[in-house]
Amino acid sequence: MIDRRNFTLGAAALGLGALAAPIEAKVRRKPAKMLDVLVLGAGGSGLQAAWLLEQQGLKVKVLEGRKRVGGRIATLTDQPGYPEMGFNSMADGYGRGFDAAERAGVEMVEVGARYRFGKPPMLWLNGKPLTREEWAKFPGNPFPDALKMTLPGELVAVLVSKNNPLGDWTAWNDPANAKLDISLREFMKAQGLSDEAIRLGNDVSPYYGTTAADVSALMLEYNDGFVKAQFAAGPRSMAVKGGNIRLAEGMARLLKGDVLLGKEVIAITSSASSATVHCRDGSQFTARKVVCSLPFSTLRKVKILPGLKGVQAEAVARLPYQPLSMVFLTATSPFWDEDGLAPGMWTDGIAGNVMVQRFGSTPDEITGFIAQARGGLANQWDAMGKEAVFAAVTGAIGAMRPAAKGKLRAAEFFSWKNEGFNLGDWAYFGPGHISKYVNHMAKPAGRIHFCGEHTATGARGLEGAFESAERVALEVLGA
Repeated sequence: MIDRRNFTLGAAALGLGALAAPIEAKVRRKPAKMLDVLVLGAGGSGLQAAWLLEQQGLKVKVLEGRKRVGGRIATLTDQPGYPEMGFNSMADGYGRGFDAAERAGVEMVEVGARYRFGKPPMLWLNGKPLTREEWAKFPGNPFPDALKMTLPGELVAVLVSKNNPLGDWTAWNDPANAKLDISLREFMKAQGLSDEAIRLGNDVSPYYGTTAADVSALMLEYNDGFVKAQFAAGPRSMAVKGGNIRLAEGMARLLKGDVLLGKEVIAITSSASSATVHCRDGSQFTARKVVCSLPFSTLRKVKILPGLKGVQAEAVARLPYQPLSMVFLTATSPFWDEDGLAPGMWTDGIAGNVMVQRFGSTPDEITGFIAQARGGLANQWDAMGKEAVFAAVTGAIGAMRPAAKGKLRAAEFFSWKNEGFNLGDWAYFGPGHISKYVNHMAKPAGRIHFCGEHTATGARGLEGAFESAERVALEVLGA
């Protein structure tokens, strides 16, 4: 059993006793050229932090394990409509995001209207379609009377929005709000929801976690406040013309220092005057400071000497990441016109949530579909493998909608859990994690400073990533 008071990710905890001496000896034999800062990770937060530090005259180098920049910005540039597997759009309140886009020289276009265009998605339960009105009268609808018109995919957002006990969403990490750091299941039970209502309204397709029992209600309450603030700033949803990956590529081009791809970090060793980063390919880089934007899901595989300690080490070891998998499909003919049903589908079966992609020259042109699996269904897909998932998803849609049979082509399968440099999409907090971890996760550890959306406290998504970059730049400059 782990003694939490002495929870340490160091040489002993990671079995590095034998590794420390050879690494130090190698560094002594061949000292690396000194830089001011090494940034680990070329996602939004890493690229933003590197640019901010360069603006203050520091010499910076960025190391990225993937063979591309962008991190959780991931666009399928070889598919029609440039479907997004990660970051989708910016709301009007993404001031940092719009500033970065202008700096990177990319064109922003409004996409929100395309999400709302056409017939709204239908609910498919046990393979049968239901409109909102039919669902409200459906005998198997387990929701309370006041929520009968609410579709399962809307339930959690509606429930949290109407009953949010968090008075000031920006103070979500204040110790005074620790009492709200309970499970979403406990919160939903307090609103009078049955086990079946919780299963259908959350666990079939959870936004965070795998079930309502493993995510903090306070996480949802904070997110609700952030989303409402974005709506207050304006109604638009903006994306980069030609794919969001162009934003990351444009940000990388602005940097004076190198952005080195294929540099998977396996260890970070620190001395009194510098830190050295060791990569899997045998290369080493030394700087006075390290800015680490790696998600904790992969940072926990990196050997850190001296090791992280206490609550911070526990957070790195245990912070969970969202299982999320997607299949991109194209259609050979408009089967939705043949059967007269809405092209979009929210299902309780193996096909998951089938979302329409309208990224042609006009909103009425459907360029494809993304079938999305979250939580437990994502784990099921990942265990099945690509070809089995393709067959299951297209087969299920064809069985539900005979007009679609033989007219769907599965083009791409993308799993964030199986993506080796993220091992899950975004970080989320379990019950009790916020009050314990949030105010300790991003504290500097010797010569290592931390950023990334998971360390942000005032924003979510790409805006949160950029917020964290500002904080870490100030930390490095002030150290």
